[in-house]
Amino acid sequence: MRDGTEGLEQALDYVYGSALLQQRCIFHKLRNVSGKCVSLDRKEKKLMMEQAAVVYQATSAPEAQARLAAFAEHWRPTQPQAVATFEHEFEQTIRYFSLDGIAREVLRSTSRLVRSNRELRRKFRQVGCFSSPRGAEVAVYIQVTRLNAQWARTSWWEASHFLALDLLNINP
Repeated sequence: MRDGTEGLEQALDYVYGSALLQQRCIFHKLRNVSGKCVSLDRKEKKLMMEQAAVVYQATSAPEAQARLAAFAEHWRPTQPQAVATFEHEFEQTIRYFSLDGIAREVLRSTSRLVRSNRELRRKFRQVGCFSSPRGAEVAVYIQVTRLNAQWARTSWWEASHFLALDLLNINP
């Protein structure tokens, strides 16, 4: 495995099909690039990371690729590892350009996703273990419904009523 994600990608393809859009986190990509900067003082590193962030401010995938090429041409002589890290699987960090509207904005910034995963882990640590796989599925469904209600600015009371109806329809 290159970076420990191949098994996850295979599992996602198995569960959701190969049509699933897999967007890599831009924040983590830039953090990895920053970690590969060597022999730069604080000011130079800040400049490099500002220029890297500009790549993701493009309005289209071709523009982002052109910005990456310019970035790489400028920084490769002094920071080859950082540039190689930035270029590695770059396409997976700009897949959000293939989407429209709100979906693009939600996927572009995965901070909500990171927070959601953290919240799910926190809730499930309290449980310890589940008595069955079905119990785990219901718990995930309930937590995701709660998070969706927060994002949609719907009251939990309203969301829980729909949840009760959903659960009755699934298992009458």
